[in-house]
Amino acid sequence: MSERANESGPTEDADDAVAESTAPMIVGIGATSAAIESVDRFFGHLGESGNLAYVIVLQQREAAEPERVLREIHASPLLTLAAIVDGAPIEADHVYLADAGTILAVREGRFSVAAVEADSAERGSIDSFLVSLAEDQNERAVAVILDGTGSDGTLGATAVKERGGLTLAEQRVDDRDTGITTSSAAAAIVDFVMRPEQMPEHIATYAGHLERITRSRSAGALRQTVTRNLTRIAAVLRNKTGHDFHGYKQNTFLRRVQRRMLVAQADSIEGYIDFLRSDPAEVQHLFNDLLIGVTQFFRDAGEFEFLETEVVPKLFAGKGPGDQVRIWVLGCATGEEAYSIAILLREHMAKLDLVPQVQIFATDIDGRALAAARVGRYTETIAQTMSRERLARWFVREGNTYCVVKELREMCIFSQHSVIKDAPFSRLDLVSCRNLLIYLNNDLQNRVIPLFHFALRPGGYLFLGNSENVTRHNKIFVPADRRYRIFRRLDSVTRVLPDFPLAASSDRNGPAAEKDVRTREVTGTLTRRAEQVAERYAPAYVITDSAYEVLHFSGRTGHYLAPSPGAASLNLLNLAHRDLRLDLRAALHKAEAEGKPVKAERIQIGLNGHRRVVTLVVEPIRLSPDDATSYVVLFQDGEILEGDEAAEPAPNFVRDEHVQRLEAELRLTRERLQATIEELESTNEELKSSNEEYQSVNEELQSANEELETSKEELQSTNEELQTVNSELGHRVNELDRANSDLKNLLESTQIATVFLDNNFCVKSFTPSVVEIFHLIESDLGRPITHIAPLIAYQDLQDDIRRVLRTLGTIEREVENPSSGARYLVRVLPYRNIDNFIAGVVMTFLDITAAARAERALKETQERYHHMERAVPAFLFTMTPEVQCDYVHPRFYEYTGLEDGRALGQGWTSAVHPEDREATDAAWAKAGESGRSFEVELRFRDRKGHYRWFTTRAEAMRDADGTIVKWFGSCTDTHERRRAEDRQRLLLAELQHRVKNILAVVRSLAKRTAESTATLDGFLAHFDGRIGALARTQNILTRTADSSIDLAELIGDEVIHHAARDGAQVSLSGPGVRLRQKAAETLGLALHELVTNAIKYGALTGPDGHVTISWRAFGQDGDRRLLLEWRESGVRMLDTGPARRGFGRELIEDGLTYELGATTALEFSPGGVRCVIEMPLSDSAEAVLIEVEAHAADEAGG
Repeated sequence: MSERANESGPTEDADDAVAESTAPMIVGIGATSAAIESVDRFFGHLGESGNLAYVIVLQQREAAEPERVLREIHASPLLTLAAIVDGAPIEADHVYLADAGTILAVREGRFSVAAVEADSAERGSIDSFLVSLAEDQNERAVAVILDGTGSDGTLGATAVKERGGLTLAEQRVDDRDTGITTSSAAAAIVDFVMRPEQMPEHIATYAGHLERITRSRSAGALRQTVTRNLTRIAAVLRNKTGHDFHGYKQNTFLRRVQRRMLVAQADSIEGYIDFLRSDPAEVQHLFNDLLIGVTQFFRDAGEFEFLETEVVPKLFAGKGPGDQVRIWVLGCATGEEAYSIAILLREHMAKLDLVPQVQIFATDIDGRALAAARVGRYTETIAQTMSRERLARWFVREGNTYCVVKELREMCIFSQHSVIKDAPFSRLDLVSCRNLLIYLNNDLQNRVIPLFHFALRPGGYLFLGNSENVTRHNKIFVPADRRYRIFRRLDSVTRVLPDFPLAASSDRNGPAAEKDVRTREVTGTLTRRAEQVAERYAPAYVITDSAYEVLHFSGRTGHYLAPSPGAASLNLLNLAHRDLRLDLRAALHKAEAEGKPVKAERIQIGLNGHRRVVTLVVEPIRLSPDDATSYVVLFQDGEILEGDEAAEPAPNFVRDEHVQRLEAELRLTRERLQATIEELESTNEELKSSNEEYQSVNEELQSANEELETSKEELQSTNEELQTVNSELGHRVNELDRANSDLKNLLESTQIATVFLDNNFCVKSFTPSVVEIFHLIESDLGRPITHIAPLIAYQDLQDDIRRVLRTLGTIEREVENPSSGARYLVRVLPYRNIDNFIAGVVMTFLDITAAARAERALKETQERYHHMERAVPAFLFTMTPEVQCDYVHPRFYEYTGLEDGRALGQGWTSAVHPEDREATDAAWAKAGESGRSFEVELRFRDRKGHYRWFTTRAEAMRDADGTIVKWFGSCTDTHERRRAEDRQRLLLAELQHRVKNILAVVRSLAKRTAESTATLDGFLAHFDGRIGALARTQNILTRTADSSIDLAELIGDEVIHHAARDGAQVSLSGPGVRLRQKAAETLGLALHELVTNAIKYGALTGPDGHVTISWRAFGQDGDRRLLLEWRESGVRMLDTGPARRGFGRELIEDGLTYELGATTALEFSPGGVRCVIEMPLSDSAEAVLIEVEAHAADEAGG
C-alpha cells in the first residue's frame, strides 16, 4: 500500500443533496484517435440512456484532430452532440467532446475549461478530467478507459474508484502492450475489463441500482448499517484470504465496502455479506480495493535527498566485505520504492573501496503487485520522476517500457509478508514503511512501531510517509531531522520483545495457518512464565530514563511502588512508597551528580501493619557517550519488625541500641533535609534568574513589537501607494509587452531577416535571422551598416539605400551568399514612423534558396525523367481520368508506324490486335470505376504488320483529396517471355513423361529382380546395382540439352565405375554415336549385367583379365544398324555357363530385343564371355541415330 486514502468521504448532507438532485450521472470516456472503432462500438450499443451524460476526452497529444473523431463517431440517435462551454451545466442525453488545447474539469456539475499550460505534460488530459469528475461527483462518476491511452487515465481511474465511482477498461486482444488496460487490470485499478459494446448496459445497470439505493433509504442510514457489520466483513476476508482487516482504519474500510456494494449491485448489507461468502471473485475484488497501491520512483524528493546524503552513508559506516547492510521495505507494491532505495545504495557503493553485502527485503500482501515488482518493467512515465542519468544507468529501454538492470534486481528480495501476522525481519539497518500505517487504526499502529524497534539494529533508521509519525513512541525513536519523516532508533532502553502476530483476534488466520499460530502462542507463554519464575528469586527493580520516568517494571514491585491519586504518571518519585521517597530522591540525585552507584541501607517502611527494613541501590547506566543516562533502582528486602516485639520492655542495652539507631536516623534525616533544602534553594535561585531573564526578554519583545506595529502602519501606507502606481505601470508594461511580443512573433514567424536603418545608414534594430546576412551583434546598434561587411554579394547596397531615401520607392533584387550558396530576395523600402515621417529604411532578406533549389530540382527531375524514358525498354504513356491518351513515348510511333499525334485520344487502339480490343476496353473501364491499378496483356501491330505481346500497366496519380488526376503507365514487350513460358510448359510435359517412364523401368527392375533372387540380401544387392546403372545413365542424360547420350560415355561410365585400377583392364573403341533416352537406359542396364558378371565370374575377377568393348555402325540410310561386341580374355572360367537363366541374361537376350529390336548372341567359353549386340539406328526405332562420325559412315559404306 503506497497511496494514502482520502479519509474525508462525502458527508450525509452531501449524500442527501446528490440523492435529491436531478443532475445526470456523468460518464467520462478516455480515448485516443486510434480508438475510434472502440468509441463507435461503445455508442453503437447504447439503449435508453436514462439520466446519463457522456464526455469524451482525447489524449492531449492527439486532441489536435477532433474532427476526425467526430466523423467516425456514430452516436445513438437518442443522444445530442453538444459543444463544451465554460460554466455550462452538463445535461443528460448529451455527448461532449473536449476541445484541443484545453484542460477540461467538472465543478458542481458544470464544465470548467482552461487552456493548456506549458507543464501540462506532467499530467495527461484524461487524468485531469477524471480526477475532477471523481472529486465533484463521488459515486455518481463513471470512468471508461479505451485501448491505447498508455498510462494517461491510470490516476484518474484510481481517483474515481477511490471516491466510490465505477471504472471500466477495454478488453484488449494483445496483452503485450503496456497501456492502461493492462496495467489497470494487473494493479486492480479498474472494476471490470470488458468489450466496448458491453459497457453501456453495465453502466445503465449501475446507474439504476444507485438510484434505487438512493430512493429506498438515506445514505446516512446505509452508512450506519454497513459500519455495524464491518467486523463480519473483516471476518469473511480473514477466513477467505488469511489476512485480518480488523485493525484497518474504519473510515477507509467503510468506503471500500460501500463502493463494492454499488459495483456488485447489492441492495442490503446482509445480501452483500452472503454474496461475499459465496463468491470468491468478489472477495478478491474487495481485497484488491483495500490494497490500492499507487506509488512511484523517488516519491517525495526531499525525503529521498536527505536519505541519500545523510542516512545512506551512515548505513555503510564501519562495514566491510564481511558485513551486511539489511533493508526492509514494507508495502512495496510494484517495487518502485524498493528499487529507488536500491539505486541510492548502488550509487553510494560505487564510491567505496570496501563494499559490504547489501540485501533489500521488499514485502507486500498483494501477490500480483509482487509479481510485477519481480519483473521490474515500468511505463515511460517513470522518466518524469528521475534524472536522465539515472534512467540511462539503471534501466534498459524495451519498446515502450523500461526494465531495471540485473544488478538492481538481484539486490531485492520480494516476498509476500504481512506485518500484522508474520514475524518481522531482524538485524536491520533501515526500515521503510511509507504510507502503510495510515491504513491501520491507532491501536495497531502503537503495536507496529515497537515491532520496528525490535527489528532494527542499534542506531538503525525508520523511514515513514509524510502523514505518519512516532510521536507516541518518542522514547524509542528520535527524528533524524524534524523536516522529514526519518527516525533513528534510540538505544538507551532495554530492547523490546514484541508479541506477534499483532492481529487483534486470536483466530486471525485461516485454517491453514492455525497450527503455526498456536505454536507461537505457546512459545511466548512459556517464555513469559520462565521470566516470572526467574524474577521470583531476584530483587524487585525498575528502569527509568534521565527524567525518572519508568521504562520497565520487574515483578514484585507492588510493595514499594503504587500509583498516586490524580493524573496518571510513570514518574518513579510519584509511584514510590511515601517512606521511601526522601531516601529515593536523595539517592537518585547523588547517583546523577557522582555518576556511580549509590546505596541507602536500613530504610524502614510500613507494610500491612508491620515495619520492613529495605535497602535501596541506584546505579546509573549510559550505553554510549551520546545517549542520555538511565537508572536501575533495586529494592532489597530486609527483616520484618513485628509490632508486638517492639512493645515489649527492653533491657538497657536494647534501649541504648534503640537510642543509637534513632540518633543515627535523626542525623540521616537532617542530612536529607539539608540536601533537600540546598536543592530547593538552588532550584529557587535558578527559577528567579530565569524569571528575571524572561521578564527582560518580554520587555524587549514588547518594545520591538511596538516599533514593528509603527513600522507596519507606515509600510502599509507606502505599500498602498506603491500598489496604485505599480498597477498603472503594470497595465502599461503589459500593453508594451504585448505589442513587443506581437512584433517579435511576427518577425520570427516570418523568418525574414530584417534590418532597420536610420537616415544616416546606422543600424537601429534587426531580427535574429539577419546574422546569416551580416555579422551583427547587439553592440553594433548605432553603427553604419556600411562598416559591416555583408556575407552576400551585394555591391549596390549603398546606392540602393540612397535611391530609396531619395525616391521613396521600393527596390527588389536577388543576391547570393557565395560561401553557402543561399539565395535571397532583397527588398529595400522607406521606414515611416507613426507620424508618417521618413525615419530611415527597412531592408528585408527573404530566403528563396529552397524555391531556387526546387526550381533546379524540377528541371533536373524533368531531365532525369526524359533520360529514364529513353533508357526504359517500354512505351511510357499518360491518360486523362476519362481514359484518353494525352501523351505517348515517340518510340511507340516508331514501332507501330503511326504518324505523330495519331495515338492520342483513342487513336492508339488502332494498333491493338482486333481480338484484344474488347478485353482492353473492359479493363480500362473497370480501372476508371475502381481507381485501382490497371494491368492487361495485349498485342500491338508493328510497322511490318506483325503482332507482338505487350504487358500494359498503369497507376492512378491523385491530388490531396484523393481524386484521380492522371493515369501513368507503360507498355513492356513480353513476347519473348511468353514464348519462353510456352517452351517451359513443353519441357515440363516432357519431364513428366520422362519421370513416368523411369518409374515404369524401376518397377519392372524391382519385379524382375525379386523374381530372380531367393533372398532379401541378394535382392538388395542386385537391385541397388541396377538402379545405380539406371541413375548413372539418367545423370548423363540430364547434362545434355537434347536428352541424348554418347555411346562411348555411356559404356565408359558404367564399365569404369565397376572395373578396378581406373579402367586399366578395359579397352573401348568405336565411332561417335548418340543414343536417345530409352535406348541408353536399356543398353546401360545390359552393360551393367555384363560388368557385374565379369567382376564376379569373368575377366575382372583378377588382375590378368581384360575386357574389350568395340562397336561400329553399318548399313545404308533407312536401314542403318549398330554392332556392339563384348569380349573377355586373360582368364579361365571353370564353369562355362550359369546353371539357370537369370534376370541378367534374360535382360540381354530378351530385353534388348523387346525394347530396341536388337539381336543378341551370348557365348560362355573357358576363355571368358563374348556378347554381340546388333540394334537398328533407323528413325523408326526408339534408339534413333542422332550423330555418327564421318569415318563411321565411310566404314559402313565400304
